[in-house]
Amino acid sequence: MVDLCLKNAKIPTQNSIVKGGVAIENGKIASISKDALLPEADKTIDLERRLLLPGIIDTHVHFREPGFTEKEDFSTGSKAAAAGGVTTICDMPNNSPPTDTLERFREKKKLGQKKSYIDFGLHAMMTGSIEEGKKLIKQGAASLKLYPEICDDSVTSQLQDGNALLTVHPEDPAMFKEVDNGDFEDFLYSRPSKAEVSEILRILNQVSDLHVHFCHVTTRKGLDHIMEGKINRNLTCEVTPHHLLLDKSHLEKYGSIAKTHPPLRSERDRRNLLRALEKGMIDIVATDHAPHTSQEKDQNITEAPPGIVGVETSLPLMFTLVKEKKLSLYRMIEAMSLYPGRIFNLRNEENIQKGTLIPGADADIVVLDQSQEWEIKGEELHGKTKFTPFEGKKVVGKPFLTLVRGEIVFKEGEIIGKKEHGKFVSRKTQT
Repeated sequence: MVDLCLKNAKIPTQNSIVKGGVAIENGKIASISKDALLPEADKTIDLERRLLLPGIIDTHVHFREPGFTEKEDFSTGSKAAAAGGVTTICDMPNNSPPTDTLERFREKKKLGQKKSYIDFGLHAMMTGSIEEGKKLIKQGAASLKLYPEICDDSVTSQLQDGNALLTVHPEDPAMFKEVDNGDFEDFLYSRPSKAEVSEILRILNQVSDLHVHFCHVTTRKGLDHIMEGKINRNLTCEVTPHHLLLDKSHLEKYGSIAKTHPPLRSERDRRNLLRALEKGMIDIVATDHAPHTSQEKDQNITEAPPGIVGVETSLPLMFTLVKEKKLSLYRMIEAMSLYPGRIFNLRNEENIQKGTLIPGADADIVVLDQSQEWEIKGEELHGKTKFTPFEGKKVVGKPFLTLVRGEIVFKEGEIIGKKEHGKFVSRKTQT
């Protein structure tokens, strides 16, 4: 007898959708089969033909702890994630203090273990210390994040470590322009698209032996250079839902609420990104979930901080694209579950990859009510930020259940998990 069976589900595979269920034992997937072949269980849930997917892995979030907990913390951020079907996140290191030493990494790990409802990994900040960077890699950091304004060019060339994964914010500060006014056109002028292309080219010229992952790409030119580089080196990249679905007209409409770095681009750029995602040119979707207080965002666009919340809304937004036949269902699963786990090598203690539905894998599952139509409302979000540029957007598909290692943490609109359930997920490296 197993702990739990989820039956009468629709389970997507690469070529079809099969009807059946999942048996769960000790937090792991015991089997996937037709309902008639499922073993006896202590508890069985009839999913009534809802869609059963691997849990979403969001490898780019800012949960703001330590240092900025008035914006978000591991508790509220992980609640929002669970409500959005996200079962694992990787948190960025630009906290206060930044996660740039082994001691700070360990302290942040303790904070997550005390508060998180879901599993989590941690990125570390790349600094001028090569030795500290190597220690962070060995500690299981999801990546070393390179911020151009912080880390000198020469450092990356010195980090010859086959285990290193370097994540990059691709905007060249040398291309930024000073502006005095506070309208959206000035903001767009201050951070031109050529800054992205310039930084991508700089990194490609500077780094040759490391796996480089480019965050939140926004331009076709930048993507073309990444694709050319993929021919003979290990390169990957991501796109955010807001860059896929919004353009600079939304920046004019919503002002600072839609301000983000890099900025929203043209409608043409947006369409190009969506096509590139469907074709597999863009590897994964990650939200860059970046909460702020309403007081901070209630300023003109020049003074307001950049950032859009997204960890709770990413799955419904992407699934709506599937329903609109702009993205295939399996490509969505690859981009939001399978490939994030693969790229960042997130695995359980049995060395089975996160983001997969196979026996032995962690039972990280989201059940999606694939026919439910609803409207995004900021006031209903589970994080601390109650506003979004997707306010009022009609979407299809609502998370019904979220399980993390076999435990239900979200069910029918309610967080029912435990704050300390989340476990730290180390990026596995070669010994």
